[in-house]
Amino acid sequence: MKYLVTGASGFIGFHLTAHLISEGHEVLGVDNFNDYYSPELKLLRAKELSNRFQANILDLDLYSKSSTANLVTDFQPDSIVHLAAQPGIRLPLSKSDYYIRNNIVAFSNIIETAVQNKIPNFLYASSSSVYGNSLQLPFSESEAGLKPISLYGSTKLCNEILAASYVANSHTRARGMRFFTVYGPWGRPDMAYLRLATSALTGSTFNLFGDGQVKRDFTYVGDIVEMISALNKELSTHSVGVSDVVNIGGGNPHSMSDLIRGIEEKIGKSIDIKYEQSNKSDTNFTCADTTLLRQLTGFAPEVNLSEGIDQVINWATNPVVSSRLLEWTSSTF
Repeated sequence: MKYLVTGASGFIGFHLTAHLISEGHEVLGVDNFNDYYSPELKLLRAKELSNRFQANILDLDLYSKSSTANLVTDFQPDSIVHLAAQPGIRLPLSKSDYYIRNNIVAFSNIIETAVQNKIPNFLYASSSSVYGNSLQLPFSESEAGLKPISLYGSTKLCNEILAASYVANSHTRARGMRFFTVYGPWGRPDMAYLRLATSALTGSTFNLFGDGQVKRDFTYVGDIVEMISALNKELSTHSVGVSDVVNIGGGNPHSMSDLIRGIEEKIGKSIDIKYEQSNKSDTNFTCADTTLLRQLTGFAPEVNLSEGIDQVINWATNPVVSSRLLEWTSSTF
């Protein structure tokens, strides 16, 4: 199959591109290499993909409607996996336009041209953030009346609404993938697990928002990319014009305190913690209902947090990486 992967030099996009090429697929990746965090990390991912997999990553901004249309029209993929977005929940109000530009306008550009070109499958990254502080646990795709508490979560819910409208009565199928706290090697330096590992390895201070009792359904990136591949294959069995959403999480949440203890034990060093006031955009708890995911694919994420953190630390202690970690984790907005 021919895949177009957007955000291919991002965290999940990097792993997905490698996975799909390893499966024998033709993959074209695009990324705009923005500076939300250090572009050096994104360039290193792109270099790794080029050296190991001969992957082609184009520098392209999906905010440009004409460039996006030309890209899809020229390549004519069987499936688009749209992962490019403005991530994170903590951008200040003065930068809220980043969410609109990258999560709404760019999304509309890529799905519009997918429909116009009759691309069979369009899969895109949604988020557990759409659930906000829902009290219905575990979080289920069937829940109505979702109320995100962050701008980021609101844009992801908007994507789900737009997708259904765009593909209705078209030759394109759409599937939103609600990711739950994805972690792993080559990860985003704004994520807590990587900042904690960096603090343990370098002795730098980790700023903890809240008391450490918030729980997250940590999901290993290797499981995520296998789920994406499986969900794409399953989506192809449906009639065109369909749109749905699927949780991708393990359904086994852990607290930030659990994560801190686990990293300290594995590295053998205590982490200097500075306690900060909770962020109003942080949800208290996430936990995926994996019933639908298992029905569609026959399996769900299985790598436990201890095993996944082992892989993170193995990567983080590589000399090429360890010498850059502090700079990377200091580079986010």
